[in-house]
Amino acid sequence: MIDLFRHRLEDQTLDFTIAEERRAFDGFRPLDVVTLDHAPLGRDLPSHVRREIVRGGRCAVVIPYDPVRDEIVVIRQFRIGAALATPHAAPLELPAGGIDEGEDAMAGAARELEEETGLDTLAISHCYTILTTPGLTDEVAIVFLALVDVSSLDGRGGKEDEAEDILAIRAPVDALIAAVDDGQIANGFLVGATHWFARHGRTRARLLADSIRPID
Repeated sequence: MIDLFRHRLEDQTLDFTIAEERRAFDGFRPLDVVTLDHAPLGRDLPSHVRREIVRGGRCAVVIPYDPVRDEIVVIRQFRIGAALATPHAAPLELPAGGIDEGEDAMAGAARELEEETGLDTLAISHCYTILTTPGLTDEVAIVFLALVDVSSLDGRGGKEDEAEDILAIRAPVDALIAAVDDGQIANGFLVGATHWFARHGRTRARLLADSIRPID
């Protein structure tokens, strides 16, 4: 008999019990080894599994949009993963970064935007939340739409004490959507956010702009 509950198109809970958890590597991104038992899904009996998990925590991803110029600010920087896996060591991305312990996610998003582009946040709104690679890491990415004024963008960004060398780029929205559709961009955050923006972004930005207009 088909379990109709398990076939719903939604994320769901599942009972599990951790038998052992140990730290295998303690660095910028700690690595833990976890042994656990979880309730069955496609099998008849519970599963006993060993998994390695990179502890990523929360991160903020920002879609910086200038509604006057209809442009999104993207960034380019060296990425070791891209360099080792692809011919493109300097991929396009969105401003993003880790949210500090106890920090408000929206405040973290505004901070990362300023650090990586130099832009101030005029208004900001939550768009959606994703698990980046749940088979590898517990990182949770919170995506925000931020209204900005790109006239002050000088193209330079990043923190020198973290060896960040970032180029900030003004991207016309339709050109960015076309680049994603043509397969010119591989970064998952940017691809997903561009598809979201193509369907919802301009409407959401108008509502967000209304929230910051002074009352006559």
